[in-house]
Amino acid sequence: MNKKPFFLGLILLSLSCSLYIDEDSPNIYFEYSDFEILELGRSVTDMIISSDQKDLFLSDYNNNSILKIKTNTTLSINNILIVGSHPIAMDLNSNNSILAVALEGESKIAIINSETMTLNAHIPITLMNVNDIVFVNDSVVIASSKTDPSCITINLNTHTITSQSVLNGELAMDYENKILYVATSSSVKKYNWDGTNFYQDSNVSDPYGFIGDVHHIVYNQAKNIILTCISDQEQNFDVRHVYSYFGTDMTFAGKYLINSPGLAVAISQDGERVFTAPTEADEIGVFIIEFEQSTKLETNYFLSAGNFTERGLAIDTNGEYLYSLVNIPGDDDSFEPYNDYSFDLQRISISN
Repeated sequence: MNKKPFFLGLILLSLSCSLYIDEDSPNIYFEYSDFEILELGRSVTDMIISSDQKDLFLSDYNNNSILKIKTNTTLSINNILIVGSHPIAMDLNSNNSILAVALEGESKIAIINSETMTLNAHIPITLMNVNDIVFVNDSVVIASSKTDPSCITINLNTHTITSQSVLNGELAMDYENKILYVATSSSVKKYNWDGTNFYQDSNVSDPYGFIGDVHHIVYNQAKNIILTCISDQEQNFDVRHVYSYFGTDMTFAGKYLINSPGLAVAISQDGERVFTAPTEADEIGVFIIEFEQSTKLETNYFLSAGNFTERGLAIDTNGEYLYSLVNIPGDDDSFEPYNDYSFDLQRISISN
């Protein structure tokens, strides 16, 4: 979507919505049907797309389930699996065959056959309020907690749990170099894997300068950079950027100005295009903003069908589509306890 013609369309849209009475029909306007939307109405906490782009998985927190979405044609729900209490985070192994799901509501890890959408195992863990999970390799996952000070690893073959000297936070893995990056409330930490345990690297990112809530962390292998979305816990620091760091020495790699804390971030496989979902909308709507990674300058805006959520942005490996979770105004229109913040899935073409 080119910036200039799209902006002209937005100006016309703004003029068409003025308060004076005009009997002429507007030339340009947006309706719900103008967006490629899969109506879900679910409280999704995590999203991951398979490396072959055929399947997208969503964790439905309130309905205790995992949704498998087919993406190769029109978006459609392929399968729904009741997995356990409050699935909050998940990850796929290297060949997309196993989905590991962290269950916040019962301190367990669910292991799912992603092809058949059947439950292989429930593994009880020692963490309370589990928050994130990633594969270390095809037989080991690491999980973090919102409240426990350190992480644990779980061997999926033996169900052995090992306490790790890794601070809790949002997790991202460099599989090629066996390095774990953890976005904590104050900085990004780097940990090296020796086959059994993680040990902290001497390189640590510069402190954020405040105590932060971490919304999303993403690692890109091609550029060896980490991207983080954070906001200020104490509301005394104006967070207006997405921050990035070099994976090698954890030095500051630059920041992307979006004028409000980022809720989610995605980066193309070649590391050239960065997409982020800001917290705040502008006067016309909510946009996903694209940046050029090298210059940190905006290149495109993509109109969203609604408000965003944490971790609610993903890009396919071919760089053709963005997938975003959107809360469409008017969805939260009842007093039902599980109806608040219900999200739908939007697909946006980004190929040039």
